[in-house]
Amino acid sequence: MGTLHSALRQAELIQDTTRTFGAMGLSAARSLPVAGQLFTPSPRLPLFGRVVFITGAGRGIGAEAARQAHARGARVALVGRRLKPLQQLAEQLGEGAAAFEADVRDLDAMQRAADAAVARFGGIDVVIANAGIAPPSEPILTIDPEDFERTVDVNLLGQWRTIRATLPAVIERNGHILVVASIYAFVNGALNASYAASKAGVDQLARALRVELAHHEATAGVAYLGFVNTDLVGDAFAQQQVSEARSIVPELFTKPIPVTQAGRALVEGIESRAATVAAPGWIRPLLPLRGIAGTLMDEFMLANPRLSRAISTVERQNHRQQA
Repeated sequence: MGTLHSALRQAELIQDTTRTFGAMGLSAARSLPVAGQLFTPSPRLPLFGRVVFITGAGRGIGAEAARQAHARGARVALVGRRLKPLQQLAEQLGEGAAAFEADVRDLDAMQRAADAAVARFGGIDVVIANAGIAPPSEPILTIDPEDFERTVDVNLLGQWRTIRATLPAVIERNGHILVVASIYAFVNGALNASYAASKAGVDQLARALRVELAHHEATAGVAYLGFVNTDLVGDAFAQQQVSEARSIVPELFTKPIPVTQAGRALVEGIESRAATVAAPGWIRPLLPLRGIAGTLMDEFMLANPRLSRAISTVERQNHRQQA
């Protein structure tokens, strides 16, 4: 009887709480501007004649975004840690492309690259903060601490340094910053915790930036990319533990998309000043349901014995190597 009474009392409390928050929400909604005032679309940003500053531009997604932006008439500042591939790409693109050597782990170097791009092209309209790395896919228990910290330093703090160095120039031109995240921003990162944590941080960084830029009449967005057919993904998929993890989920979710598709999504998102960019397309409907999708993924992975065995195997192997 006591249990029944307790359950009924909990139900009453839930009902009362629901009514209270419902009333608060209705009151708040009545005080909001009408939809047309609240969601005023930002003016488009055609890339023709603009200056686009791209990190990680020497290969993969960054190089492809540079090609597609340049094809639309943009001038591109190609930024990366290794100068030679940047120079090769600049030579391929021809007029309106220039290479700038800088490591996103070094704020002073990024500032010099930003200043050099402004001196070369007269300003910066758009930033694609794309530089990133992926460590070996290993559990938190056995991953090399230096690998973990390096990933966060490049993928999260490197994005912040890129933004910090270029932000005044972008604000001056009412421009746009696109920060490249990943679906790992909101799905479980087992065996890739450092990468997932860095991309979740990038997600929050970009969302905060969009709000902070509004009064400057500049914009920011975040790109949620799935697996893209690049060397980075190819190297990851070659690892046995990653192959095992891929086998437990439907192929749709892990099939790499062409790098051209990712590059096109980025430049189209920039031109529309989109708050979010998603590629492949199946990611888009998950974005409003991130909390639910993430929780369901957690439960799915927890219930899968094959993944548990794969994690255990990697831990044992790493322990033997470290012994």
